Amino acid sequence: MDEQEVLKKLGFTSETEEELEQARKDLNSVEQLKHYELKYAEKDENYYKLTDKVKQKPDMIIKTFSAHHQLILPVFYYAYGRIIITGWRACLDKNMGYYHKGVRHDESWIKRRYKEQVDLNHTDADCIDWLMNQLLFEKKHGDISKHYHMDAGHIFGRFTNLTPLISDFLGSDQNYNHINIYPQFKSANENNKKNGQDYGQSHFENEARDNKPCYYEAEAIFRDWNDVVPIGTRIRIIDISNSEELRHVFIPNVAHGDFPKDSILNNDATAVNYRNFFKEGDLRPLKWKDIDFQK
Repeated sequence: MDEQEVLKKLGFTSETEEELEQARKDLNSVEQLKHYELKYAEKDENYYKLTDKVKQKPDMIIKTFSAHHQLILPVFYYAYGRIIITGWRACLDKNMGYYHKGVRHDESWIKRRYKEQVDLNHTDADCIDWLMNQLLFEKKHGDISKHYHMDAGHIFGRFTNLTPLISDFLGSDQNYNHINIYPQFKSANENNKKNGQDYGQSHFENEARDNKPCYYEAEAIFRDWNDVVPIGTRIRIIDISNSEELRHVFIPNVAHGDFPKDSILNNDATAVNYRNFFKEGDLRPLKWKDIDFQK
């Protein structure tokens, strides 16, 4: 998929050459990406290569992390008077694993937001909170994913064997669903470059898995801090054995190509439609028909 289509599906207007150039600048001005140079991958493979504007030595990144003597650490920002955790980082070893301590956790924000949407008299299938509730708690993955082509995607992948530690790190009033699980289009989450598919997050997770021991960093990227759905995932992988950066990429949260005929999502959705989806979590701008999932 060419860059123009990717940017449209991220909610950036890019129909003309001038708009395309402005869309690139707007993407690069996103708070979490403004410290990197972005270059769209060769052969339109649906990801961006990132280069630090201020050069960071890979060995210093590893040393800075190791100095804290923690298995994982958050990636975070300070905005609007609060700490915003956007992802997690770790040094992954081949036999690493952690099992959480069974800490009591309050109700997930996903369930809570879903109930609030129902209280506001939203039609169930109009909001992303409904979709996430179905995927995570109602165990209707097959029925829902088939038509929406979305996952409850992990930013910091389960392959790390460290996701249970997120809940313990955050404390008893949290749950890793608060921060580590977001709506992702299936192709952006699952594609692994096999069978001619374009690159998705799974491809880079497999690279990290195959290159342990490695430093691994993954964060959800939001166009605006108040948005509900991230526009993509940033991943950095460093080979610990030789302090070589293997990958540093931004994977756009977009559906690759057209939605299949059985999808209720509209292939003619505009950049404005996608912007409303990322900003509000509103599924209506992307839908072209309704399906009754209650039957």
